[in-house]
Amino acid sequence: MMEELNLCSEPSSWDNQKILVTGALGDIGRVVVSRLHGIGASVVAVDLADSERGSHDLNELLQFGNFDKNGPSRHSYWKTDLRNESEIDDLITSLEDHFPTSVVLLAGIVKSGNLVEQSDLAIHQVIETNLTAQLIFAKKILEVWLRREIAGNMVMVGSWVGHVPWPGITPYAAAKAGLVAATRGIAREYAKFGIRANVIEPGIVNVGMAAQQWKTEADYRARAMRAIPLKRLQEASEVADGIQFLLSPAANYMTGATLLLDGGASLYPLDPEDIS
Repeated sequence: MMEELNLCSEPSSWDNQKILVTGALGDIGRVVVSRLHGIGASVVAVDLADSERGSHDLNELLQFGNFDKNGPSRHSYWKTDLRNESEIDDLITSLEDHFPTSVVLLAGIVKSGNLVEQSDLAIHQVIETNLTAQLIFAKKILEVWLRREIAGNMVMVGSWVGHVPWPGITPYAAAKAGLVAATRGIAREYAKFGIRANVIEPGIVNVGMAAQQWKTEADYRARAMRAIPLKRLQEASEVADGIQFLLSPAANYMTGATLLLDGGASLYPLDPEDIS
């Protein structure tokens, strides 16, 4: 009889982990932070809280998890723009004495519209945020891990659209495809130091614009239903499941791998008669 897989393993496997999560105030980020906090890991939450909604989410985060703002406690929140190298350097310096052993690079943005409809600025912003900033931040993390001989674990968050075109988000898809190559390159270069890097690729998640379109736009819902063989949107908690797995001892022998967790969306397109 097959034994049940316990991703948490021994309690100490999480107690000894300090995990940094970027994009911590996003719809998925808050679920991931809550999960990691709940299983006993120390969490360094990183995001921007410069909007009304972001401030509300930050207050909620600080309250539910005993997070200190810019503090050295077990759980902390740091306001950092990952597109600003000086802010990244400040964050790295501030964390030096209690540096994370794992990082989850979840921060990202998407701008909708067919390519010719998107402004040059929008394209630059999407590529910079979803790819360039991730690479630079990863580089800064790696520098500390190498200097301090930390066998770190890096989890990049890509998307199924890095492999399968989805109308209206070509720059986003291009950036996510680049993220896979970046992750595999990091895995190749730094495995000899015990450092691992993997990427998770979620599907269409039931948050934000996708959730709103699913509820209110019949055409979008029909197209998404056709794209997802499991016939439902992915829950943010299911993305957290995959990230928890990649951070757990169960994934200790994985590096340079892509965990595709998309409900079969990458099998798109289905034949029209498959729609039920």
